[in-house]
Parts: sequence; C-alpha cells; structure tokens
Amino acid sequence: MILMRNLFFLFAVTTFAIASTVLSVFNYNPYQANMTSMISFYTSFFISLIGIGTIVIYYAKIKLAKNETVYSFFWPSVRQALFGAIAITVLLYLQSLRVLDWLVGISVILVSVLLELFFESKRRP
Repeated sequence: MILMRNLFFLFAVTTFAIASTVLSVFNYNPYQANMTSMISFYTSFFISLIGIGTIVIYYAKIKLAKNETVYSFFWPSVRQALFGAIAITVLLYLQSLRVLDWLVGISVILVSVLLELFFESKRRP
C-alpha cells in the first residue's frame, strides 16, 4: 500500500512539474525573463526529470528482475534519477551561461556517476 501511495504521489508531482515546464517554455522569453521565472523553469525542469527518470528506472528494474520483490527498487530508483537530473540541470544551466565545454560536461557527469557508485557500494544493514 505504501508503494502505491508513493507511485501515485510521484505521478502527480511529475504531471504538475511537466505542465509547469511546458508553460514556462511557452510563456517566458529567456532573453527578457527575470530571475524568478528562470528559477521557476529550472526547478520545474529538475522535478520533472526526477519524476520521469524514476518512473523509467523503476519499471526497467521491475522488468529485468522478475522473481524479486518490487518494493526494494523504488528508493534507489529515486536516488539514481536524482543524480541524473542534477547532472542534466547543471549542464543546461551552464549552457545557458555559455560556459559549458566538453571538459566541464564530462566532469559533471563523472561526479554524478561516482556519487551513485558511492551510494551503491555502501553496506546495507
């Protein structure tokens, strides 16, 4: 029952975040937008990436592991989607500042992957 509640909350938040991202893209001019609208865009983009990534990773894990319990896959999927969303949002923000090059991009992605590997290697009680 808790998993169903978490999945419903994830779908609801993701739906609102995607709607907010689409509205931000179509209603704000990035060259004349103030700081509040840019923060709103990046926040809604970040939350929608977390939601979409969590759903995709969670259902991929369910399909790959047929005989295991599905309850233990939810929170690691959220964590993995969080690290991916942080990396993509940081790359998008750096591109908007015109400071993104291949070395910085590889560094951001490498930090994200190493953080996930750190949390995967921790011992579970």
